[in-house]
Amino acid sequence: MSENSVAGESQTTTSQGTIEIDSAATPWQEIYRRLVEVVVPRPIALVSTVDEEGRSNLAPFSFFTVVSSNPPCLAFAPQRSGRTGELKDTLLNARATGEFVVAVVTEELAARVNSASASLPRGTSEFEHAGLTPARAKHVKAPLVAESPVNIECRVVEVRTYGDGPGAGSLVVGEVMAVHLLRELLDEGGHVTAEHLRAVGRMGGDLWVRTRETFGLPRPG
Repeated sequence: MSENSVAGESQTTTSQGTIEIDSAATPWQEIYRRLVEVVVPRPIALVSTVDEEGRSNLAPFSFFTVVSSNPPCLAFAPQRSGRTGELKDTLLNARATGEFVVAVVTEELAARVNSASASLPRGTSEFEHAGLTPARAKHVKAPLVAESPVNIECRVVEVRTYGDGPGAGSLVVGEVMAVHLLRELLDEGGHVTAEHLRAVGRMGGDLWVRTRETFGLPRPG
């Protein structure tokens, strides 16, 4: 084995050619870059919330997944600012109100959703900044995103926190109260198709990915 360091990483190269990166000896920013380059593609949750004064907030998160089917639950993980260590408005609002909405991000919405990730002063409307339209939800105060073909209303089940410095994350788990989707997304069998949904995801760095190129593999048994 050989020891070396590249771009701040503490690395060990094995005889098999595998590079091992020691997370304890490597800046968290470098570990983050490696993780988002290999944990791909990541779906994007466009999360809307409101604060205690009723002001709306909108932000995209690519640390996002389904965690339970019965009861149906989603989770997303907002990180503290890598520069200041401050908590994201989305997390503060979800904790305060116990509610959020997840909208699906499509090819058509990608540029506007990207603009919603800008650091804006608390209380500034990302909906207005990104050119998106809030619409009334049925079960929660957080608004739907009118331009998205899928919106999912959620109530917070729990919030777990990991670390307290810049880049530290929190896991926000929400139970699904309602799913709103356009009828035109469904095929004749009642299934949402990738071709109709045209969702996008995140890769490493500034790269995004389309999801229309698919292949089928029947499950065994």
